[in-house]
Amino acid sequence: MSASPFKLILILVVLAAGGFSIFYATKGRAPACEGGGKYMSTLTECRAWGLDETICATAIENARTIAGRVAPKTETMFQCETRFSDCFENPAGGFTPRPSFCLKSSAEPSELRYLEFEADRRNRRVTKEVRIN
Repeated sequence: MSASPFKLILILVVLAAGGFSIFYATKGRAPACEGGGKYMSTLTECRAWGLDETICATAIENARTIAGRVAPKTETMFQCETRFSDCFENPAGGFTPRPSFCLKSSAEPSELRYLEFEADRRNRRVTKEVRIN
């Protein structure tokens, strides 16, 4: 007993619509690292991926150094936290947004980014991802 062409076309349309819906719902929510790296921003997240603590500490320090040079600085922690999602005290002075990055097995972070708050058309607070490199 063969299926009618209409049923086959209907099943293909439903599968395509479902796949597109899943893609559209999840795109942009979870940043992915190129080349199989792990996405992180804190020592705890790095340790959760199973990496060595010294590699994690070195990578976080390197990422913060780069962010301290490139990312915008604010005078107070309050100003920083109202403009960015998470901040740290920059050794050079001021406060800087905490970077997230991708890390492979080496201690050199790549794909650095931070989250900045902005308002949409309805004046709602949304986050925007800003890439550093």
